Amino acid sequence: MQQAVHGWLFTYERLVKSQNFFSSYLTQEDLSRLGREYFQVGQYTEIYFPEKGVRFIAVNDGVDSLVESSNDFNPIRNWANELHAKDTSKKVRAIKKMQAERGERLGGKPPYGYKKKDKDSKEIIPDEETAPIVRRIFDLCASGKGPNQIARILTREQVLNPTNQYYQTTGAACTNLDTTRPYTWCGKTVANILENKVYIGHTLNMKKTTLSYKNKKQIQKPESEQILVENTHEPLISMEVWEIVQDVREHKRRPPKHMEEPNLFSGLVYCADCGKYMVLCRTEKMREDQYYFRCSTYGKRGKTACSPHQIREADLKAIVLDDLRRVTHFARMKERQFAQYINQRNTAELRREINRLQRELDSMYRRYDELSALFKRLYEDNVLGRVTNEQFRMLSADYNTEQKNLSVAIPAKEEQLEKLKASAANVDAFIEKAKRYTTIDELTPELLRLFIQRIEVGERSQKYSRSAGQSIRIVYRDIGRVDSPMQEGEQAPHITKQITDIEEIKRLLA
Repeated sequence: MQQAVHGWLFTYERLVKSQNFFSSYLTQEDLSRLGREYFQVGQYTEIYFPEKGVRFIAVNDGVDSLVESSNDFNPIRNWANELHAKDTSKKVRAIKKMQAERGERLGGKPPYGYKKKDKDSKEIIPDEETAPIVRRIFDLCASGKGPNQIARILTREQVLNPTNQYYQTTGAACTNLDTTRPYTWCGKTVANILENKVYIGHTLNMKKTTLSYKNKKQIQKPESEQILVENTHEPLISMEVWEIVQDVREHKRRPPKHMEEPNLFSGLVYCADCGKYMVLCRTEKMREDQYYFRCSTYGKRGKTACSPHQIREADLKAIVLDDLRRVTHFARMKERQFAQYINQRNTAELRREINRLQRELDSMYRRYDELSALFKRLYEDNVLGRVTNEQFRMLSADYNTEQKNLSVAIPAKEEQLEKLKASAANVDAFIEKAKRYTTIDELTPELLRLFIQRIEVGERSQKYSRSAGQSIRIVYRDIGRVDSPMQEGEQAPHITKQITDIEEIKRLLA
């Protein structure tokens, strides 16, 4: 409304200047047609119009600026008009929130990969033309490709971008439509697709809002205030693929300029001692079999912070491939024994770790309450003169600092506990995946992220010795670590596989 008012005022000002006169009139149905902003409407009717010689008439309200008595109640009318706009805005927001909580789509245009079930329906179904492209985008990302790489692939293959696809299908122009470059994709478009939960069958509403009913500038709402309703329509990808893609994107690192292929183990390999990620060292002068991983902490801060934990990429590939074959074969051939082993191990370890975390959390709660009581007592002693102002400032600063640290640590510990409770092994899911891959000839990014959650590389038992043993800790998705009694104590070339369950759980929580 404000924009409309400014628009006709600007037009009137141009007319006044061009014709050199200050005698005109403006007629509206009522004052609310001029605007519903209390102060701005008053500014126009009380100051601006009289200055420009404009006679203002509001027919239904009986307002005429030439009749002084008819303007007496204008401030009350303006206030009532603004109150009506505010009340209407509140009702509209409440209705939109109810629709969002029911899982209804609030937007008009369906997301890329979907189409409306009927012309006037809000329900969406997969689009036969674009749904396969969305699935391919997720598959490319799961294989290690980044948004910009995927965008270049789609551009090279002459795939219509979302805005031009929608324009050619419906004839409606979208924002940022560029018909001169219909096949040009950008990394941001691909990234938005990879982050959109609509493709796993969920509806996310209330992502944006306006500053107020007066200011229509849109702002992004925090994630805690957004409304997510699950399973509202048919998904285009599985939850398994979604989780792999999100994990790949979280740990994605750009390869060197001279290397086109990304790191196969990107985001999976960590130092067993400091817990930081390990970097793949490779140069143009090195042969492929000479590439090696090294602790990032050691590379940045030197031997005083951590040791190299160096291991060749080729050796790591051989070890992981061998262990992956062993575990999946065990899961396929001996389902019952495999499930029994995983469940027994997880039940005992989870119970011990949950109890330990709960004790720590209870202790933190007690200390937080104690600090509140101590601060209250200290304040009373200061008022009564038992504690000097200097002592009060010093002690209260210490108490406040400790309480502030606890207020940050307690939610983190609660999140750890919830994460641990939700980490019970899903053996059936792992067995189903193992059945799908009966033959594993080589490692691929998809296989690694489908089966493996984390790989931890320990330091050699003797530093800088190529013949000394080195521990490799492999944590599988859904089931954690899998030991084999037959292989207990065996060594692959320079490798000893060993890990304790309690260490594995702590690493997962880190």
